[in-house]
Amino acid sequence: MVLGAVVLWEVLATSLEWTVDESLYEFLDFVDATDGYGKLWIWSYLGASVGACSIAVVVDHLNCFLSSSVTRLAVHFYGYALLVTLSLLVTIFLPFHLPKETKGINRTGKALALLRGDGRAMLYASTVLLTGVAGAAVHNFLFWQLEDRGSSELYMGLSVAVGLLAEMLLYFFKGKLLRTFSSSTIVSISLSLLAAQLLCYSFLWTAWSVLLIQILSAFSSGALWWVVGMTVDDIATPGTARSLDAALQGLCNGGGASLGSFAGGFVVERFGLAVLYRACCVCLVLWLFLFLMVQSKLPQQRKINYSR
Repeated sequence: MVLGAVVLWEVLATSLEWTVDESLYEFLDFVDATDGYGKLWIWSYLGASVGACSIAVVVDHLNCFLSSSVTRLAVHFYGYALLVTLSLLVTIFLPFHLPKETKGINRTGKALALLRGDGRAMLYASTVLLTGVAGAAVHNFLFWQLEDRGSSELYMGLSVAVGLLAEMLLYFFKGKLLRTFSSSTIVSISLSLLAAQLLCYSFLWTAWSVLLIQILSAFSSGALWWVVGMTVDDIATPGTARSLDAALQGLCNGGGASLGSFAGGFVVERFGLAVLYRACCVCLVLWLFLFLMVQSKLPQQRKINYSR
């Protein structure tokens, strides 16, 4: 029942989230304040960090201030439902702007055509798909592994917060890092650190060690998307940048994560969790070598973007 309710909400929230996001962007564009749109993810990460730690503290001390008959699953579920309800109420007060002229152009189809027509974009699209597959192994099974190591709920919440905060802190050095290293170097470092994360998870010795490993998420997740964003800016034509970014995000968080969840469940059931992490690690290392080989064969020219 709980699983069905969560799945139903996620299906409904997909279109709702996209609609709210588009409406907010159109409003900011109308008032000429789109520069602030790119920083909204920081507030999202802060909210996720606080929420993960808060619900973890509540569940961890469940027996102290709630009836012993209340299960941990119920607290997680109703906490999730409460936050979802509050977020729906907040959307009522979000500014909304509907453009006067609606162009009948399929921007998503145009964005996909741009991806297919650029070798470097296809290479990065394949990379984010693979990272989505590997990331699903972490998101789906890491908490189970922590529980097997005797972890409390607090460590689980902190592991989420540490990963998000690490990405936020590294963001302040984004400009310097992009000037110092090439795009292929940053992608190589990101893939290497993600592989190292998965390898460390397979040998996870104590629950608290996950906090140290999660620091690597700053590069393995955050820096990778900097390069993807630069690629989008390079190949985008006017009006397609956001559709390109949404397509790549969907490829990672939708296609890659779905494939990784299905395959990961099969591997864990047959061979165990450690084998899953190590298999993902090996696949990432092999893809890293293939990425570098293909990258070296691609033309290094940079397209001029007039979308801004």
